[in-house]
Amino acid sequence: MKRLFTLFLSVLILTAGGQPMTGHAETPDIQAESYIMVDAVTGKILLAEQADLALPPASMTKLMTLYLVRQQIEQKKLSWNQTVRPSEKVLKLAKTPGIARLPIRKTTYTIRELYDAAFIKSANDAAVLLAEVMAGTEKQFVERMNETAVALGMEDTEYANASGLDAVDATLPGTNLMTAMDISLLIIRYIQDYPDVLDVTKRSFITINGEKVENSNKMLPRQPYAYSGMRGMKTGTTDLAGYCFASVATRGNLTLVSVVMRTTSDKARFAETKKLLDYGFSFFEPLTYYGKGEQIKGVLPIRGAKQSRYDVVTKTALYVTVLKNQAKPHTPVFQFSKAEAPLKEGEIIGTVQVEDSGRYLPGFTVPQATVTSAAKVELASFQIRLFRAVSAWSKKISQAIHQPTLVNRKGDSVK
Repeated sequence: MKRLFTLFLSVLILTAGGQPMTGHAETPDIQAESYIMVDAVTGKILLAEQADLALPPASMTKLMTLYLVRQQIEQKKLSWNQTVRPSEKVLKLAKTPGIARLPIRKTTYTIRELYDAAFIKSANDAAVLLAEVMAGTEKQFVERMNETAVALGMEDTEYANASGLDAVDATLPGTNLMTAMDISLLIIRYIQDYPDVLDVTKRSFITINGEKVENSNKMLPRQPYAYSGMRGMKTGTTDLAGYCFASVATRGNLTLVSVVMRTTSDKARFAETKKLLDYGFSFFEPLTYYGKGEQIKGVLPIRGAKQSRYDVVTKTALYVTVLKNQAKPHTPVFQFSKAEAPLKEGEIIGTVQVEDSGRYLPGFTVPQATVTSAAKVELASFQIRLFRAVSAWSKKISQAIHQPTLVNRKGDSVK
């Protein structure tokens, strides 16, 4: 029932998301069953079609496996130099024709080697071995994957194995299912929490067991479909999933995350990704309304102070993704939690936000910046406050005296 509702919702909402945001920008014709393009900083969805449709993600599944590895490194439950030996299950998987990507041999590997191999070569045997190291068995690790997906807000993701293989090859029941929206959400969380992941994904090759292992992402420099600004991420291919690709690319101050699912060939997934990224970089730009530490004049109304309005300072920058050459779409809106003297200099007193009708990934909202008082605001003297109170009272009395009153005339009645 949830799947039917999701499909229905995607038809109603995401079809509109696939339309151009301006009459000057023609939406590219993306040949994929599902796709999305998102601003990596704000989580704003710039283009999408069927992005809520759950499909097999193939090796893009490994993004969660490797995210959890990186998390355990940070928590010091694993170390990069820690060595492990493959289990019999992993060795058997490594010998399966068409499944192995290295293959893993009966020797020792560091966590770093396995992590890099799973990312760069999409090594299924390396992913399963990492899962066993972290949780004892791949099955137990899958439970952790699903728990983390829920915690991250990936509402339409269901993991069945750690590698992304179809069930017949993975030797575990069930099918991995993810949406393009959930994949983009996971990628953004990944690069926000552990930005060093892009130091791995941008590499064209690694060397393991003395052998050069090429990156499966052919949009990196000196690759057949090289794309300027490509920082890598994850490919995925199985019989059920078709050809998939999730990418991260940066040009100038704009970083885009794109996902295409179920394209028809290896070439097609990169060609469709190029269409998405070309559109994004051609028609959108990051617009900074206020920089970090910027002083904004006379926007803070204060009661009980010498002046009626004071300056504020942004504690964080206010950044919004907009169509290029578009004027600021709306006037920034300030919301103050404190508007009464006294205030300390640098005290947090509210936020500033720019209204935006665009759509955002789950867990992301229209960007806002925290603001603080620019200077110490002292309470006005008792005499000044008394004078203001008397003046306000006198004004109300005057208004009451001059306000027209209703008079009952002869013949009027109240029923």
